[in-house]
Amino acid sequence: MARSGAEELRGEKKNHNSLLIFGALWRDDLGKVAVRALQGMIIVTAIWLVSKILIQLKLVTLPLLIALIIASAMHPIIRFLRRYMNRVWAAVITLVGSIAILSGAISFIVTTVVNEMSGLTSKAQQGFSELVDILSSWGIPLAHTHISQYADSLWKLAQTSSARASALEGVTIVTSIMTGALLMIVFLFFFLLDGDNMWDFLVSFLPQRARVRVNAAGEASMHVLGRYIRGTVLIAAFAACADLVAMLVMRVPLAFPLAAMIFLGAFVPIVGALTTGLAAALVALVAGGPAASLVLVCVVIVVNQIEHYVLQPKVMGSSLSLHGIIIIIALGIGAQQGGVAGALLAVPITAAVWSSFKVFRDMAGGDNAAAAGEIVDGVSSEVDLNEGATSAGSSAVRLAANDPDSGKAGS
Repeated sequence: MARSGAEELRGEKKNHNSLLIFGALWRDDLGKVAVRALQGMIIVTAIWLVSKILIQLKLVTLPLLIALIIASAMHPIIRFLRRYMNRVWAAVITLVGSIAILSGAISFIVTTVVNEMSGLTSKAQQGFSELVDILSSWGIPLAHTHISQYADSLWKLAQTSSARASALEGVTIVTSIMTGALLMIVFLFFFLLDGDNMWDFLVSFLPQRARVRVNAAGEASMHVLGRYIRGTVLIAAFAACADLVAMLVMRVPLAFPLAAMIFLGAFVPIVGALTTGLAAALVALVAGGPAASLVLVCVVIVVNQIEHYVLQPKVMGSSLSLHGIIIIIALGIGAQQGGVAGALLAVPITAAVWSSFKVFRDMAGGDNAAAAGEIVDGVSSEVDLNEGATSAGSSAVRLAANDPDSGKAGS
C-alpha cells in the first residue's frame, strides 16, 4: 500500500511537472503572440458564423437593423414627446410621422429618378463619349472604340438581365419588399414604445459587473447610430440643394433627377458622392460643354469639402471617426453580402461597432463603474446638452458609477 501510494505521488508530480513545462511554452513572447492569434481566430470565426446566419435570415434581420437605426435617429423626438403624453401615444405619433416622411421622400426621389432614367443614361453615355474625345485630342492615348464597346456591352448586359427577370421573380421580389416593410414598421413601433425596457431585459441576463460595460457600450452605439443618420440626412440635403442651384444656374438638363441621385449618393460615403458627381458632370458636359462640366465639378468638390470639414464635425461630431480605407472596406463587404441595402447599412453599423469597442477598450483594466460614468457622460454631452434625461439604460450605468458597491450587488 505504501509503495502504491508513493508511485501515485510520483505520477502526480510527473504530471504536474509536465503541465508546468507545457505552460512555460506559452509564457514567452512567441507563446503570447500565439495565444492572441488563437483568440483572434476564434473571434473572427464567431463573427463569420453569426454573419452567415444573419444573411440567411435577412428577411428578418434587415428590417430589424433598419428599424433599430431609425429608432436611434428618432430617440430625441420620442423622449421629448414622452414629457407631454404617455408612451403609447408618443410612439404612435413618432411612428406615423416617420413613415409619412420616409414614404413621401422615397416616393418623390424614386419617381423622379426612374421617370428620367432613360434620359440620364443617354446623356451620361454621350458625356462619356465626349470626354473620351476631348482626352484623345489632348494626346492622351485612349482606345475610343474599345471603351465604347465595353460601355455598350455593359449597358446591353444590364438590359438583358432585367428582361430575363420572370414575372414570378418580380412577384417574389415585391412580396419580399412588402413583407420586409411591414416587419420594419412593427419592429420600429416596439422599439419606439418599449426599446429601453427591451434593452434592460437583455442586459439582465449578464453578470452585474458586465452590465456596466454593456450598458455604456449600448448607449454609445445608440448615440452614434442616431447622430450618424440625422447628420447624413442634413448633409445629403445640403449637397443636393447646393448642386441643384448650380445646375439650374448653368441650365443643365435633368437637374432635379441628378439632385435626387446626389441626395441618395450621400448615404454611401466616398463612393456615392464620387459616382453621382461624375454622372452630373457628364450630363453638364453634353449640355454646356467642357466649361460647364468643369464648373460643376468645382462646385461638387467645394460642396464636398464643406460637408467634410464644416458640416460633418458640427452635426456628426466623432460619430464617424473612421478612416477612409475602413469605410471603403466596410462598403465593399456590405455590398458583397447584402447588395444595395448592405452598402447603405455597412458604415453606420461599423461606426456603432467601433464605438462599442472603444468603450470596452477604455474600460478595460480599470474601475468599470467610474469609467462607465465618464464614458456615458462624455457621450451624452457630445450628442446634445439639451436632450433631457437619459434612458433607463444610462440611468443604470450612472447608478453603478455613483455606487462603488453596485458591482458586488446581486441583480
